[in-house]
Amino acid sequence: MRKALAALLFTLLLAGCAAPAGEKAFAASASRMSSAPVAQAENMSSSMVESSARPMPEAEVLAAYERAQRVYGWFDLAPLPTSGESVYMNSKTYYRVAMEGVGDLEELRACLRGVFSRELTDRLLDGKSARIQYRDIDGVLFVTGDSREPDDGKGRALVEANQQEEAVWFVNVTVDLLGEDRETVVGLENWSFPYAFEDDRWVFTDFRLVS
Repeated sequence: MRKALAALLFTLLLAGCAAPAGEKAFAASASRMSSAPVAQAENMSSSMVESSARPMPEAEVLAAYERAQRVYGWFDLAPLPTSGESVYMNSKTYYRVAMEGVGDLEELRACLRGVFSRELTDRLLDGKSARIQYRDIDGVLFVTGDSREPDDGKGRALVEANQQEEAVWFVNVTVDLLGEDRETVVGLENWSFPYAFEDDRWVFTDFRLVS
């Protein structure tokens, strides 16, 4: 049941990708370019390493936000797919990650650095901050933590991007808060995520899932 639920949620998490192979291409590309952001089938042009900040179209910023939601979801919504192999360590059961191109922690780090800042990447991988945690065991990537359902108290999200200066955008998200009937809007919740040119690449310096 655990594996079936995780597989279902992971499929939903990647909705909008051309196919599962597209996400594999993303990870495989990242593993070959651990010192640079990923360039893959999802068109990661907004995260490419550059010598200076180029003009960033709003459409690319919004596409980067969609990618960031998927990747952040690996740490908060549903873990990466796993095989049947497990290891019990430090009072937790870890499952071996079964995703092409993400075989160890450094390959996972390379994926994250194509989307997030170095500080945010380190925080996700520190083994304490994220709800879903990854670690290398004998040089192989394992994960612990269960999938969760999206917050059913949250409804439609309006996403807008505003440029503050040449090398800084903000993605502003307004989320409908729903009443007990899960249909009536009773309030709004606002979030703002900075998307900045940092370490020769465009990345989110702060992020979370809003539902």
